[in-house]
Amino acid sequence: MHKLSNPKANMNRYAIFAFLFTLVFISCKKDKEKDVKEFEFDFTGNTEGWEGFFSDYPAGSENFYELGFSHSFLPAPLNESVRSIKISGNNHSDDLLALIVKKIDGLLPNAVYSVTFNIELASNVTSNSPGAGGSPDLEFGVGGLSYKPENSLDAGYYRPNFTSLLQSRQSNEVLQSVGRIGVSTDFPAPFTLVNRNNLSEPMQLKTNNNGEMWLMIGTDSGFEGITTLYYKSIKIRMEQ
Repeated sequence: MHKLSNPKANMNRYAIFAFLFTLVFISCKKDKEKDVKEFEFDFTGNTEGWEGFFSDYPAGSENFYELGFSHSFLPAPLNESVRSIKISGNNHSDDLLALIVKKIDGLLPNAVYSVTFNIELASNVTSNSPGAGGSPDLEFGVGGLSYKPENSLDAGYYRPNFTSLLQSRQSNEVLQSVGRIGVSTDFPAPFTLVNRNNLSEPMQLKTNNNGEMWLMIGTDSGFEGITTLYYKSIKIRMEQ
């Protein structure tokens, strides 16, 4: 005898199938919406869109502070045929912020990205060394903003439109400490290539309405002297 199918059972099976299909569809959609960006900068031909940003110094005193940002060869005793980004300043104010900055666009709007920095740089600072106003072994930071870093005038001094805690050897939501710029216990220390990164502790940074972000790398000095760094390469990974 032919057994009639159970309409109710069939409907239940269809409902379960539709539910599972919906879950798979939603999961796939979420995966597709994830955004991953990877950038590598080696500065062979130019600064690749990175710019210098200085703050916390008297307006008009750029020459006195010897502020400099340029596309430069690595210094001796390193390979002087290799290009890099050079940034330098003489911290007369005991409070000089010196960063390299790059705008990244084409990201998802109003999205939080997990961002890692992997940086190879050259420094000639002696580790844990004393200095006027503070140690020249400055805290080194990475981070970013959803708006362009700019200066405003305050009693004749340039002040940034964000807060840095690097001079106090601390991190915040803008700049994360990833170590110091000291490279050797020798004095004087020769220029030496070192790596600084936050690969084990990605930073959470948010884009603006246009899917833009300004990435920043550098120091906030309390040392009353000259600090010069050369950036040989920068690798950045951004995952939403």
